[in-house]
Amino acid sequence: MRFLSECPWKRLQELRALIPNVPFQMLLRGANAVGYTNYPDNAVFKFCEVAKENGMDIFRVFDSLNYLPNMLLGMEAAGAAGGVVEAAISYTGDVSDPMRQKYSLDYYMNLADELVKAGTHILSIKDMAGLLKPEGSKLLVGTLRDRFPDVPIHVHTHDTAGAGVAAMLACAEAGADVVDVAVDSMAGMTSQPSMGAIVACTKGTKFDTGIALEKVFDYSEYWEVTRGLYAPFDCTATMKSGNADVYENEIPGGQYTNLHFQAHSMGLGNKFKEVKKAYAEANKLLGDLIKDKQLPL
Repeated sequence: MRFLSECPWKRLQELRALIPNVPFQMLLRGANAVGYTNYPDNAVFKFCEVAKENGMDIFRVFDSLNYLPNMLLGMEAAGAAGGVVEAAISYTGDVSDPMRQKYSLDYYMNLADELVKAGTHILSIKDMAGLLKPEGSKLLVGTLRDRFPDVPIHVHTHDTAGAGVAAMLACAEAGADVVDVAVDSMAGMTSQPSMGAIVACTKGTKFDTGIALEKVFDYSEYWEVTRGLYAPFDCTATMKSGNADVYENEIPGGQYTNLHFQAHSMGLGNKFKEVKKAYAEANKLLGDLIKDKQLPL
């Protein structure tokens, strides 16, 4: 709509007509809907209503700061439209590190209590920076599963550090029902962990997906060719590998990719380490100001 002046519903309608039996899912930023500012409540409700009418099924509702009032509005709007509500906990920090108390296991459990109380159909962990390590995955998902034995748990991560497959396997072991992956030719780095790797690693186990690896290979080959057609616009072109320093700077996947591309386009590629450090320090300062209520949400 913004750049190509397209009807925002046309592609959704076409996809739904071609794929009638697979649930579609979208992100809903609570009171921000799909924008970057708070919209009037009736606009959020109407957006969800029209999205549902045009083929959307599951609304993953989140707030980047886990601000509950924003999330509750989005959940109510999605539910009123008849959609499946998937309330998402935005994850940061490291629950397996006892020295890190700002975003502790108790913090996430208290938030989950509120989301389940509000009636979410699915509980999601939105690990937007790819910070979940295997031990933290087992701790967080295992505790959620023990407290909410009947609520489906859906985990989303990014593979920036390269540990995404290990983390998602640990989530499955701990009781997660669904983990997000990407087709192999589009996976890794700031994308999601490899679909083929997950399918292969679970084959013959109690977590066997039932998906034939040969079909995964064919699917990946198609998207490998397609991705090549869009190579001039691929913002990951300047990235050669993942980087575990994301555990320090905690930059979300989409922001990491954009920041990397922008640094190189401005001739600062050789200073990307300093750029990431400055970004992390600015984020920490902003978080402290919000926590101390010196800056309004």
